[in-house]
Amino acid sequence: MAIRYSIIIPTFNRAHQLLLTLVSFNTQTYPKDRFEVIVADDGSTDGTRQLVEGFQASYPLRYVAHSEQRGRSAVRNLGLRHATGMYIIFCDADFLVLPEFIDIVSRYNRKYPRAVISGIPYSWDSAYTHYYPDYSPEEKELCRQILTPSGVWNPALETATEIVPLITPEDLLHQTGALSKVVIPSKMPAEMIDQVARTDVAPWMQFVTRCVAIRRSQLQRIGGFNEQFVLYGLEDWDLGYRLHRLKIPFRCIKAVVGYHQEHPAHLRGTLINDENVKILYRSHGFKDPALNLFALLQPSENLIAYKTTLRVLRRGIRSKSTRSTARLLRRTLRLAARQFYQQKPAHVYQRSLRWIQRKARYRKSPVAHLLRDMLARSERLTK
Repeated sequence: MAIRYSIIIPTFNRAHQLLLTLVSFNTQTYPKDRFEVIVADDGSTDGTRQLVEGFQASYPLRYVAHSEQRGRSAVRNLGLRHATGMYIIFCDADFLVLPEFIDIVSRYNRKYPRAVISGIPYSWDSAYTHYYPDYSPEEKELCRQILTPSGVWNPALETATEIVPLITPEDLLHQTGALSKVVIPSKMPAEMIDQVARTDVAPWMQFVTRCVAIRRSQLQRIGGFNEQFVLYGLEDWDLGYRLHRLKIPFRCIKAVVGYHQEHPAHLRGTLINDENVKILYRSHGFKDPALNLFALLQPSENLIAYKTTLRVLRRGIRSKSTRSTARLLRRTLRLAARQFYQQKPAHVYQRSLRWIQRKARYRKSPVAHLLRDMLARSERLTK
């Protein structure tokens, strides 16, 4: 049978976690001859090649690699070039999938054949599959608190000098129940889950490569990931944004399909950094308030406030009584984004803000209140 799903797993020096992720695909209930796994290695130096090439997979498994690190976008594109499936599933090297993972994705693809299918937000939960000696003191304490009630915690871990596996490949293959003992209870508030899952504004934020599926033809149509993004963050949202502009819908899987393998925070990058925000503006310009807002209110800092701002702006534009105020707000966001990107002389920028402030002085609608808040935030870009 033809390959229907190509699972692309980008990796860089994550051999310990990657092993368990590869094992988790051995447990899939979906037919093994209908999916392939492509490990795209961004120049790892920790034995990743030997691990993958020696792995006993029950499914087609391929290893492709860059000789040196080129960044998250480039390595995902490398995997994409070798994919043969109708659908692409991007899966992080530290994302441990459950046995029903591909079956569930397949059901959503049948129901929404043109849509991007995202595992976010229900796949943000984590599990302690390994203990890391370089956990911070706070991370070690949290690990102890989570693992003690289930009997997994061992005081000897505190003096470990090497990474200690808490879950073995055999635990996954034989479904021993060990995984359930190391899952970290979700602390995400229900309101936050609801906001992440909603796609009425900025639906492209559903494109998070921890766990996302899309037709290969759609990725090829937009040229894959933008390889200008080298630092951590925004390369996935940028791709999602380009898909959104093609009117491709987004749907989230309302079920847990896997767990992030917890690791020290220092192994993560900063979710949004200034250089990548500038690449976003360089690529898409300053016409969309959803992007311009990044200069003043980044979603990673306060997603609810970010989405609320976009909703208030949209309602303001639709109402005759508040349309002029909403246009001032949209102009403020555009000015802020340009200032963030271009760094014009402060007095030129502030003169434009003062003109808007005078216009908004006596307005009292919710959009006017939001406008004054954004003007205050805009002032800080010159400090």
